[in-house]
Amino acid sequence: MKSRKVLMTVLSTCIITAGVVVSPFSSAAIVHAENTQTLAASAVATNTADTATPDATTSAETGTTETASEGSQAQESQEVQLTPEQQAAKDRKDAMEALRNDPNHVHTFRWIAQMNESESAEGTMNYMCPECGKIWYNRPIPAYTAFSGDVAHRIETAPQDGTVRVITSLFYSFNSDVMTALSERPDVSLYVSFLDQEYKGNRVSFLIPPGQDYLSMIDENGYTGFLYLGGKYGLTIEVPEEKPAETAQDTSQENTNE
Repeated sequence: MKSRKVLMTVLSTCIITAGVVVSPFSSAAIVHAENTQTLAASAVATNTADTATPDATTSAETGTTETASEGSQAQESQEVQLTPEQQAAKDRKDAMEALRNDPNHVHTFRWIAQMNESESAEGTMNYMCPECGKIWYNRPIPAYTAFSGDVAHRIETAPQDGTVRVITSLFYSFNSDVMTALSERPDVSLYVSFLDQEYKGNRVSFLIPPGQDYLSMIDENGYTGFLYLGGKYGLTIEVPEEKPAETAQDTSQENTNE
């Protein structure tokens, strides 16, 4: 009996030991299977992402190219719409900016008038270098002095055989600076649009052709009136834009309803 008990104890110990030894391999096999599935799923996701990436990149690159192309077309359109005077002013501005950044540039300062955005506001007289635009200092000046000085400077810097256009709703004469500038640029034409009856009437205009005896047009007080110039070169009454037929009809109906 005692030997049988010993034998049973030994067998039980072997069975338990075998169970402990076999169990980790089974668990490890399950874990390995799960890792295999995870890796497979991860590989599929990676392949999908790699496949989608070129399309997304191509789309993004296409969008960027189209945007750049549209911006280039808009810039070209804007450049085409510039008048010769505006293009000359733009080129001059770019050249002045480049000259300001040139360490070898030597400034030559002189007085140059500049208008304010509003005709009725006083302007400034700048002590500046006309070649690069650097201003040493400035002082305020009356609006009319700034107006005439600004027109004179535009004539001075106008392109060859160009036309300077002046549109004003407040002034009706130039001081001697404008006629002097024209005498120094006999290739330039001057177009002027203004309001007659001392800036209270109709909008009218005239054109001074190039190569005139400009200094003889200055009166004894140092001014040249627009009406005088219009009488000399032909005064044209500018016709206001007519309202569209639909707008006129709507206005008529509104008045009838009232």
